[in-house]
Amino acid sequence: MARFTCSAATLALGLAALSTPLGGQARPALPASTGQFATDKGNVSCADFSGHTECLGIPYAAPPVGELRFKAPAQRATWAGMRDATRFGPECIQAHTEYVEAQHGAEDCLYLNVYIPRNKTTRRPVMVWLHGGGFVNGSGNAFSGANLAQTADAIVVTVNYRLGAFGWLALPSLAAEADDGSTGNYGLLDSIAALKWVQANIASFGGDPQRVALFGQSAGGEQTLALVASPYAKGLFQRAISMSAPATLSMPTVDQAAARRTRLLDELGCNETATQPACLRALDAQAILGASHTSWDLIGQLGLQWTPTVDGAVLPNQWLERFREGEFNKVPMMVGHTRDDGRLFVAIHENNLGGPMDSARVEERGEAFFKAAIHPILWRYPAKAYAHPGDRMAQIVVDALFSAGLHAHREALSEHVPVYGYQSCDPEAPESHVHARFSKLGCAHDSDLPYLFQWDDHTGEVPEFSEEQRALAVQMGRYWGNFAASGDPNGPGLPHWPQSLARADRVQLLEPANIGGVRSTAPGEYRDQHQLDFWGMLAMAGDPGRWLPWVLAIILGLIVLVVGIRRRRSASRA
Repeated sequence: MARFTCSAATLALGLAALSTPLGGQARPALPASTGQFATDKGNVSCADFSGHTECLGIPYAAPPVGELRFKAPAQRATWAGMRDATRFGPECIQAHTEYVEAQHGAEDCLYLNVYIPRNKTTRRPVMVWLHGGGFVNGSGNAFSGANLAQTADAIVVTVNYRLGAFGWLALPSLAAEADDGSTGNYGLLDSIAALKWVQANIASFGGDPQRVALFGQSAGGEQTLALVASPYAKGLFQRAISMSAPATLSMPTVDQAAARRTRLLDELGCNETATQPACLRALDAQAILGASHTSWDLIGQLGLQWTPTVDGAVLPNQWLERFREGEFNKVPMMVGHTRDDGRLFVAIHENNLGGPMDSARVEERGEAFFKAAIHPILWRYPAKAYAHPGDRMAQIVVDALFSAGLHAHREALSEHVPVYGYQSCDPEAPESHVHARFSKLGCAHDSDLPYLFQWDDHTGEVPEFSEEQRALAVQMGRYWGNFAASGDPNGPGLPHWPQSLARADRVQLLEPANIGGVRSTAPGEYRDQHQLDFWGMLAMAGDPGRWLPWVLAIILGLIVLVVGIRRRRSASRA
């Protein structure tokens, strides 16, 4: 999710080997040689560094332009000769938002990058990264996988996928022209195409196609859950890690998604159903981007502007329902978030307001989002318990949209597959893309990324870590690497990480040693911290389909009991 592209040499900063110090002190060496690899579409020439090899800008699908706009990704044509893979491909076209300083990118953007640790003869596990950015911003290019690859002892693949309208526009007219009736999931289909590329080609780079771990954060974490639920992704990966996905948010149906696009279609002059696909494909990309009026203000706009769509094909249903029904790709999973995810969204909203939120604003935004349920929520989160109204809103956001939803997902998944839950936190984490002008970010959304990658996608540099932060970064990289290798994050020298069992709420806390260290929560600790019982009851109340059968069963049981008692009394009198 960086704002600029770094050179291959800059991306090699940090860990030429595990002993290389972090904190920006290391300097990259010039490539020692040029590695060459074969793919199913042609050969690539990559850059070798002392600790890793990186292959950048490899196309995994045809450019989604012209007649291929708003369609599933097509096969890339083969190329002759040796393709230069020492430079990134373009990022996907994206708007200026609160998260990205300037509009940039191109429609021709379906490229991926491969980071390979050196000096091993056996096949390594593979970690495929789906970046975040609210489905409107970000790029796989922003995340150097070099340091993570060496710490995790795994090949790291970072992926670009289509964003905004180009990746997520769902319309009945577009569904009608697709053979499978799918629409609105073009970005998700891009990620599936990238996973297919991995299955076809990663062995040439020393990877094991039977040990592929999909991992993503924020929008990438949502995509990870979607791909676990999608029949289209069956067999393409063997483990999955969802990081800080706002999992409580449900995905729209095609009709619901299309209803949100009236303004967009009006501005573009593409209202007529019969000619809509041709009209949209004839437009300049800048016109579509401008008419989208993109924002990252989740609190201001009451949710995400663009998301995957339940289209009945790529996504047959809400993924939580798929998990509860056992209708999903059954792979071991890690599911977690940062302790204070909500703080980033409060900071964005306050920056847009030009000042801190007050209590009236908290209540107004809360009522707009939660409707009548806001009254018990405000009672459960009393204003007097928080130093500032923004802190109150941030806690409601993380508990409602992240903790409660992710806990429900872990419960459903753990009935079928091994699941490992976690919560990360460092109040002194490097600042995100968003500079909070009126509040402190702390353990906010995105704060875990510099630790996992040992790379700051905001600055494009190795983070300035303390010793405690550096130790946490290495522990996280090893946990993620172990999970990619075996489906279990545990390994020698690491604190034990227990599974999250059905109806249990234990998670692994990932914190620097100076504020608690890496450890498992005590029973009830995570549940109480994020008010899980309260949100569980609120969810049940809003979903009669889940509690009504139980109520009816209890009533029927009571009737049977009363009838039985009366019969026995009548018999005894006789």
